[in-house]
Amino acid sequence: MAVELQTGTFESTLDDKGRVVIPACLRDRYDGDLVITQGKQNCVWILTLAAWDNFKERIAKKADEMSGEDYEWLQYQYVIPAKAVEIDQKSGRLPVPAATRTYARLVKDCLVLSAEDHLEIWDSQTFYNHLAENRSRIRDATNKLGANYFSPNQESGA
Repeated sequence: MAVELQTGTFESTLDDKGRVVIPACLRDRYDGDLVITQGKQNCVWILTLAAWDNFKERIAKKADEMSGEDYEWLQYQYVIPAKAVEIDQKSGRLPVPAATRTYARLVKDCLVLSAEDHLEIWDSQTFYNHLAENRSRIRDATNKLGANYFSPNQESGA
């Protein structure tokens, strides 16, 4: 039985031209025009046009509920640095703009993370440091699932 997940973590590298290889198993989901921008943390987000439009729409809907300054910060973080890109289907490489590489601290060894609706590219060490720095938050969030949630003998939904 083959399990197909919409998530995963894959090792990759940044080449001398600022491109990251996207794993072959992800390319079908991210075929055609994409949007690349800065992520919430020091990483890169890659979104399909539909996911990007949805994201921008969510920001616009909340604009009336936030200060002009907060809205401006969201523009600076996500919208202004956004660029249109495509994965080269032959080589699997995705170009990462220089400013976005600098923001994400991408140098050589990278991780490509497949989330449910977007990809993230992290510098490997930055990602592992991020997890280590937030270990207690991860533990607290996991505990909210229930004390025995990850017990191998625990029934689903019990």
